[in-house]
Formats: sequence, structure tokens, C-alpha cells
Amino acid sequence: MSSRRHFVRPGRFGGAAILLGLLAIVVLAVFIGSALAPSHSDGRDGGVAAEGPANVANPLAGRLSKVVGTDVSAARYGEEVAAQEDFGVNLAGEKISELAPIPAGRFEKPVREYKAYAHGWIERTIRDAKALGVVLAAGSRPGAERAWEKAWGDYMHLGADYGLFGELEEELDGTAGGPQTSPSDPGFVGFRRLEWGLWTGRPLRSLSGYDHRLVADLIRLRAAVPGVEIDALDYATRGHEIIEDAQRDLMSGMDVPWSHQGLLGTAAALASVEEVFQTLKPLLSGRENTEGEVENWLVRLHELFASLRRHGRYPSLDQMGEPEHERFNGYVAGALSALQMVPSTLETETYEAPPSIGGKG
Repeated sequence: MSSRRHFVRPGRFGGAAILLGLLAIVVLAVFIGSALAPSHSDGRDGGVAAEGPANVANPLAGRLSKVVGTDVSAARYGEEVAAQEDFGVNLAGEKISELAPIPAGRFEKPVREYKAYAHGWIERTIRDAKALGVVLAAGSRPGAERAWEKAWGDYMHLGADYGLFGELEEELDGTAGGPQTSPSDPGFVGFRRLEWGLWTGRPLRSLSGYDHRLVADLIRLRAAVPGVEIDALDYATRGHEIIEDAQRDLMSGMDVPWSHQGLLGTAAALASVEEVFQTLKPLLSGRENTEGEVENWLVRLHELFASLRRHGRYPSLDQMGEPEHERFNGYVAGALSALQMVPSTLETETYEAPPSIGGKG
């Protein structure tokens, strides 16, 4: 059989119907595309902009200028909240805190504990200074240098007493004559005068008189400690100030230009910071995460100093390597950042925080 295919030709009107159908589809596609295409007319080129519902304001138009329900500027509110979170102060420099204030009376116990701690270290320093006098009389320079390090290191454990005793403290430190050192200056006494004499080769017996005066000044300090007043904010900031001063004055060698025992002094200062922190821990407990942050960095610093101690002594500054200096500076930066939170965490006064959104200003 034949497999030929048979095609049916469209009728007279069949081709026209098909053509009209195709034309309708094209017109419909053009119309839909025009409706969906975004208009670029802004009214200046004669075009007609699409119209929305008449007389209906856009609820999102413009920008809010004030905190809802208050007269507080929205921009100022945002800035104050950021300042509160980052620095604990408002734009006027006033402290603000979300924590309930601590009664100032609760600082009496920590301060009393510190005074007992200070009394013990003063007693030790008096004994050390007397032992230094014995070695000076015996004429042993190496022994006298070690005795000076022991006495001065024990004295630096006081830490939190600086600035509390005025001229007496300056005489003990040997800074009463100012930063310029002159053997003829009557203010050049105390630990610094002895350091200068020992490490610059001065006759040991010529230093005995300064040692006797040092012992007498230490006895005066011991008598003054019970009556000294330390307010709450001052005590709360001590830890930060001690570490900051040690980094600037001791680790730079500025305060120990002859012995270079900045590491010894800083280790003793760190011990005093740890003591202050321990007395404040009951007040810090449960108030944000300040306690944990401070403890973490103090432990790191303590471990660093333990690793630096060799044969029972700390190396001098010029014996430290660059990696040790860099590690120390990094840990100090962390400790200072943590200790900076202590005063605001232990605030004793109430400060007005920025208003809450929706509240009254």
C-alpha cells in the first residue's frame, strides 16, 4: 500500500481566522508590556505620571526628628545611647549607668582591708631598710644593691597609697626635688637617692644617713595609714591608675634610671592591684561581667611575671627581650581596658540615663 500522506488545505476563511488570532496575541503582548514597564516620566517631558489613591499621605514619608512621646531629638537620643554603651557617659560628660548605685558605706570594709594589707608591707619595708643599713656599714656593694631591691620592691607593694600622703610620700620616693636629679638638692632623698648612690659608685658609708632617714619616714608612714581617708570612687579607680603608672614610669625605666628594676617594681605594683581587686570582688559580684574580665587579665599578667622570674629574681629592663616587652604591653592593654570598667560598675551615685523610646523625656 502507498504510505503517502494526505494534507487538508484550509478552507477559504480558515487562513484568515488564524491570521486574526495571531494579530490579537501580538496586540495583547504589547499592551501588557506597556502596563508593566516602569515609567520614567517625571512630569517635565509631557508624560503622564501614574496616579495613586487621591489625597492619601504616605505614612513613611519624611524622617522622625524626635523620640516618640518626648521632646528629645532622635539624633541626640541615638548618640547618647551609643555613648552610654561605649563610655558610660552622656554628651555632657556626665556618668550614666543602668546599674543600681552602691551605698558608699559598703566601701568601708574594702578600704579597711587594704589598710591592714598596707600596714603589713610597711612593717616589712622598715625591716628591709634597717637591713640595708647594716649591709651599707659592712661595705658590700652587691649585697647593698640586693638589699635595696628587697626594700624598694616591698615598698612598691603598697601601690594604692600613692597620692594619699603628700610630702611624706614624695620624700620616700625621692621625688620631692622634682624630676631633675641633683646630689645637692635637699629634696633628693629616699629610695631614689639610695638607688643613685649604689649604682653610680658612691661610697657606701655616705649613704647611711639617707637610709636612716628612710627608716624614720617609713615609721611616720605606718603611723599615718590608719587615719587616711580614701573615698569610694578614688579606691575604685586605684587598680587602673597603678597599672597605668607602672607601664609609663617603671617599664619605661623613667623612675628607675640607675638600677633598671622596672620589672621588679611593676610586679610589686601588680600585687597591690590584685589586693585591691580582691577587696572589691564582693561588690563587683553579679554586676555585669566586670569581675570576670578583670580577673582574666590579672591572671594573665601574673602568669607572665611568674614566667619572667629567673633564679628567684626578675631581670632588669635591658635584659628583657623584645617578645617579652610586646607580650607585656599586650596584657597591660587588656588589663587597663578591664580595670577601666570598675568605677562605673561600682558607681555610688544615680545618673539619669537617656529616655526610653515611648517614655516621657
